[in-house]
Amino acid sequence: MKILESQDVKLVPLSAEHEAEFVRLANIPEINCRVNKPLLYTNTHFAEQLEKLQKSKSSFVWMIEQNAKIVGVINNASGRDPRVFQGGYWIDPACWGKGAASTALVLVRDFLFRECGAERVQAVVEPDNLTSIRVLEKCGYQCEGLLKKFYPSVNRGLIDVIMYAVVK
Repeated sequence: MKILESQDVKLVPLSAEHEAEFVRLANIPEINCRVNKPLLYTNTHFAEQLEKLQKSKSSFVWMIEQNAKIVGVINNASGRDPRVFQGGYWIDPACWGKGAASTALVLVRDFLFRECGAERVQAVVEPDNLTSIRVLEKCGYQCEGLLKKFYPSVNRGLIDVIMYAVVK
């Protein structure tokens, strides 16, 4: 996996050195309630995730740096069809509204189309997450509709999500 960067955002492939910051971010209440992680995300969870990631050829996780500071995480993976990728991102609430999410989303989208053979990149978002919806739309993702009881949440069962996608 390679480093992706723009003028002000750098995406660094997840590694063991990111453990403390990743665990800290995953346990911020405003992040944890939206991402599919256990309510208390531990170092053991991180080690398991890193091991799985290192064995995968179709999953990507980057730490998002802005102004030389880690501000979030972005991931993407292909499933049954290697031309379709789905992912998500999370940003430290202290860094919301500074463009890191949209810049990271465009960097990853372009990388997947250019270097991974993606023909479709998609994301699901909860209907009440209006900020994330605006970010997706700003980055060219199109709303494809509401999926009722579609996404399996670790803590909340099957939840409703809106599907957004961009196609090549």
